[in-house]
Amino acid sequence: MLEREVGICATLIALEKKIPFQTVGTDHFHLALHDSACHSVPFSFPEPHGGQGVLEGTISLMTSIVEFSNYQLAMLVNMVESMARELILRRTNQRQLNLHHLMVNNLDTGILLADQAGVIVDFNKVALSIIPDRIEVGQSALQIAELGPYISEAITKGRRQRDIEVHYNVDGVHTVCLMDMIPIFESGVIQGVYAQVRDITERYLLEQQIIVSEKLSAIGKLAAGLAHEIRNPLTTIMGFVQITHSRLLDPVTKRYMGYVQEELERVKNLVSDFVTMSKPSVPIVKPIAINAFLDSVLSFMEGQAALHDIRFVRDYHTAEEEILFADAAQIKQVLFNILQNAVEASEPHQIVTLRTQKLGDNLLITISDQGSGICPENLTKVQNPFFTTKENGTGLGLSVSYRIINNHNGEITIDSRWGEGTDFNIQLPLTSNYKECSM
Repeated sequence: MLEREVGICATLIALEKKIPFQTVGTDHFHLALHDSACHSVPFSFPEPHGGQGVLEGTISLMTSIVEFSNYQLAMLVNMVESMARELILRRTNQRQLNLHHLMVNNLDTGILLADQAGVIVDFNKVALSIIPDRIEVGQSALQIAELGPYISEAITKGRRQRDIEVHYNVDGVHTVCLMDMIPIFESGVIQGVYAQVRDITERYLLEQQIIVSEKLSAIGKLAAGLAHEIRNPLTTIMGFVQITHSRLLDPVTKRYMGYVQEELERVKNLVSDFVTMSKPSVPIVKPIAINAFLDSVLSFMEGQAALHDIRFVRDYHTAEEEILFADAAQIKQVLFNILQNAVEASEPHQIVTLRTQKLGDNLLITISDQGSGICPENLTKVQNPFFTTKENGTGLGLSVSYRIINNHNGEITIDSRWGEGTDFNIQLPLTSNYKECSM
């Protein structure tokens, strides 16, 4: 369409002058075009696909002179203007889409979008990592565990819901989330739901630790004031009960005195636990031969295990000469508490295993039973004072154990498989920063 080849033409003038132009019949240089009409409209569009340049040219229409109409040029002008608006709109939408993906994919919050039928239309990677169920675009969000019912309620009622606390337990890992459900409206009609999920597990665990600490502080204040006062009359009462019980009594009275003595022993143990919880109990650290120490603990518990028809299994992966620096009396109390729980959680003819293992500079003691396990909702409560599932339990045994191990700079973790059994893992540093002392 260059001038030297076709002469003056509509395309050439439209490009040079940047105006719509038409040549009809004899306006053309060549005789071959005298029976034709040509219309050209210049365009200048931004490059597609996010390019930064400009795309320029013309859109032309050639017809026979018989079919010529001035409306054809106007039609081309409208066409070019429509294309320009469409391309600008596409570029704007693309920028907004890029901004949306940038924001959604870089948030620490899980995002999930569902339409009015509850079908997932979009989600980010964080949602995929937090929500344990499989998520796919086109899948119904109403079937997602814990999340589905709230999405359904947001769609049906159009009500915004904030700070919904949800607990997930997958493969022994406990995750706590906060969820927000925000209905999406258009012209007053609900179009879908925007759901965001935040992992607050660390915050939740910290709150639980604070609650436990506050309870321990309250118990400490109570115990410090009452333990000594209770012990004095309790010792006197127990002494007189033992004297009376040892005398010749009729069978009914003797049985009743036995009940009284058992209940007094329970009160005595409860007071002792209170004292342990209340005092800052600095460990009296001395060297302990690990294997021999654990053998003595199991030997002491053999009678209790025999009453329940339970057998202890030793699985030591520590050498005979291996030494632990700790307070033997306090560690023994922890082992007694956990072994007692393991025995009581087991069925007759089952085994309770005590395993040792070195992990770098730490000793790992694992007590495993084959009982029914701890239900997931109770796993975060077991160290709370007074929490117990036993009919006659006080709920202080594990609280005392956690405090003792914490005072040794150690850690207790629980791996419980509901319906299969529980592993109590006690990790202690083999060496201690505490100096040997006596109280």
